[in-house]
Amino acid sequence: MISGFETAVYATLYYARVMDYLLDAYLYPYLPVELDAETKKDINQRAVRLVQIADWFCKYQSPLNIWKNHPSFLAGEILFFILCALTFCHAWRHGGRYLYVWIGIAIHALNVENLCYWIPDMDNFWQAQGILTFFGARAPLYILLGIYHMFDYTAYVMIQRLRLPWWAEGPAVGLCAVMLDFPYDIMGIKEVWWTWHDTDPNIFDRFYWVPWNSFYFHASFACSFVWILNLSRKYIVEEVYDWKKFPREFLCAFLAGTGAFWLGTIQFALFYHPAHDFFKVHSEITSILFLSLYAVIVWSADRQSGKPGPARAGNRWWFDELSCAVALEYLFFMILVVIGQPSQIVAEGLHQAVGPCNYTQKVQTPTGLINFQLQVLQKKMFLCADNYDEGYFDFKCLPGGKLRMPEDGSPLDWYAICGTEYENRAEYIVIVWGACILFGYIFYNLAAWSGETPVIPAKVYRAKAASPAKPARNPLFPAEPEKIHESPKSPKSTPKKRAGKSPARKSTAATPTSISSPKQLRSRNKKTD
Repeated sequence: MISGFETAVYATLYYARVMDYLLDAYLYPYLPVELDAETKKDINQRAVRLVQIADWFCKYQSPLNIWKNHPSFLAGEILFFILCALTFCHAWRHGGRYLYVWIGIAIHALNVENLCYWIPDMDNFWQAQGILTFFGARAPLYILLGIYHMFDYTAYVMIQRLRLPWWAEGPAVGLCAVMLDFPYDIMGIKEVWWTWHDTDPNIFDRFYWVPWNSFYFHASFACSFVWILNLSRKYIVEEVYDWKKFPREFLCAFLAGTGAFWLGTIQFALFYHPAHDFFKVHSEITSILFLSLYAVIVWSADRQSGKPGPARAGNRWWFDELSCAVALEYLFFMILVVIGQPSQIVAEGLHQAVGPCNYTQKVQTPTGLINFQLQVLQKKMFLCADNYDEGYFDFKCLPGGKLRMPEDGSPLDWYAICGTEYENRAEYIVIVWGACILFGYIFYNLAAWSGETPVIPAKVYRAKAASPAKPARNPLFPAEPEKIHESPKSPKSTPKKRAGKSPARKSTAATPTSISSPKQLRSRNKKTD
């Protein structure tokens, strides 16, 4: 095994050699001018730098290699690609603001994942390497286009059918997101789809190796997204959707996507951190109380809804794209817990760096800003290969059954880990099947026995009808010739009245001033006689 630094050095040398060959063989000979050695060297270095940036942005791994070493992870990736496509189909079919919600969740996923990687105190998990992995091998594609859309978009639409007030929509979406996340969290960590920091105090308290704060995280961040989205739409856009005002609609989605992280962090700071950091309250207690508070808010809002209305009208066509997605997710994990073989998994990739066991670092939390150094949280900087408490992986599948460290003693952050066997598979089956059946029944009631997905009123713009053109004269049916006003001296020009006939329709054209009245014409005719 080699360290991440050595891997980067070897990769740079490899890219440099390949780039030198490609440019010398396919570019420089065909240029109209001859370049000197220094210019070629500079071009080669810039090209290598560009390739390094592209490699950092996105890494590719053959699906065949993943299927050989980590088959459940490949199946999970494909599953969540399908689920993400189903959510997009639903958003596209309903259009309007539902599509902007889908876009806002994509922004939310990019924002949360990158901030978690770049803020040292939140950098406490490492994803397995997927087919496409972004941002320095940290974010598989199924996380950015899969997990967040499946959890948050599905929960958002399901809760829209309850017609709750705005202040209860956020907690309701948070609870639904946790129900969708629950089997994923339990089975994902057991199948080594990611790894956690071994000694981080914020994720130290576990539930089947899942940090209790993971449930707190999904609930608070999904709730924050909905709250910001509703608030921004209240003041930025009108109640009626207008597609011509798409910059405002996008602004609302962007504010929700970027602000949910910070409002979710505030929810951690108001309850979890004071109780956990100061009074050592177990994360299980804070998470259960927090989710219970959400449940009470939703229950109170539902009880105050009054007489049965659209929220209880039922939905005959309830099995849509989202109901199909929920069914597929729960069925997948119910099957995986029965047939999965985590002990045969070899997950090579980026993990917590292995190094000296006695190095520690401070953990800055929101309460750390106001505790006047009365309480300082710490964690070990490196994973101690001989003394760690992560029961879902070990190193038994490696040569010699142990991790081989670099000779120079540098930390090792890219290495292979091995999955472990179930201590009690029956217990996992009970909890996964029980949760999927229970939560599935709740989603069935949301889909089938609540209202239909609300139709957002939208302005309809119709093209203005063109003014009717004057019909062209048909030579076969000529138009009636215009009346010619003759001179008053001609007796034939005098109009004759017919008895019993209604007066002729008045012409809209202005009457010429040279024509006299009929009475004047008769007097003139008598004089001439």
